[in-house]
Amino acid sequence: MIDTDTSGRLTGHLSWALRLEVAVSNRLLAYTPKAETVPPAQWRRIAPVVRSLGFMAVAAGPYGPDVVMTPLARLVAWVEAQGLPLDPSVILDQSTVERFILVGCRDMAANSRRTCSSQLRRASEALLLDQLGQHPPIRLKATAAPVAPYPPAEIAYWLIWAQSLPTSAQRRNACLLFCLGVGCGLAVEDLVYVQGRDILAGPTGRALVKVHGRRPRTVVCRYAYEELLLAEAAHIPADAYAFRPDWQDRTSKHIASDWLARYPRIIGRSDGAVLQTQRLRTTWLVDLLNAGIPLKVILKASGLGTLHSLSRYLVFLHDVPEAEASDLLRGAAA
Repeated sequence: MIDTDTSGRLTGHLSWALRLEVAVSNRLLAYTPKAETVPPAQWRRIAPVVRSLGFMAVAAGPYGPDVVMTPLARLVAWVEAQGLPLDPSVILDQSTVERFILVGCRDMAANSRRTCSSQLRRASEALLLDQLGQHPPIRLKATAAPVAPYPPAEIAYWLIWAQSLPTSAQRRNACLLFCLGVGCGLAVEDLVYVQGRDILAGPTGRALVKVHGRRPRTVVCRYAYEELLLAEAAHIPADAYAFRPDWQDRTSKHIASDWLARYPRIIGRSDGAVLQTQRLRTTWLVDLLNAGIPLKVILKASGLGTLHSLSRYLVFLHDVPEAEASDLLRGAAA
């Protein structure tokens, strides 16, 4: 027997759930895509199918009607235009969704296409499992291969390039980008926030760089680049950004690549090579590993959290001759 208070709470919960279900149903039934998304004449033909899929998608999760209906409307409209059956098992098939993203979304901006792809794939997987009992295919994810470090000859080339640009502002941007990358191992997300006050002259001529953001730390610049780094930093006001001080959006992912793309082939090079900040950081990391610097020191200076982060660079390390390896493993005689 259910007591009065419990009965009242149950009734309240059921009433709230019913109101929520009615509200969701009303939004699904009221949904109409923009004319540029699906032409009105076509929408009148496919609306029942889209709404039916919408009901199933919302019930299966993970999206509400405000998120899932437009991607579904686009997908169903494309399926109809291809002459395919408007059947859930066809529309939601992984191959159909993949083909739609590749072919049917060409007119969409890259970010919108990625968002639509993510929404449809997740909705499709949920629906296939909930309605058709089909488990989504296992997604195999290959380990991303790291970019190779620059060989010494390439480093020399880019150093000459950085110091040969036409204007002082261009030379400063290039030299700072180069020194903070290959000399200090800063990623783009680190170096874009470095200001004049963050580049300091330490004891015995050392150049120190204070890094802010999500991986705050102080990095000692490699000996070969400290003089150039300090010379360029001497011209930067304390409260000004070191790299591209005129660029307002410091969160932009393109702050470095956009600038670098303007200045290839400066000294007669004809292969279209452009300096890559990621390769500069990789070069710094591999140099430290080859130098035998303790791993804990490298992790702290690089801002990396685990030794696993360094494992990808093992393929670039120098081979150690067998005799030297034997001596290292034996250690010093007592």
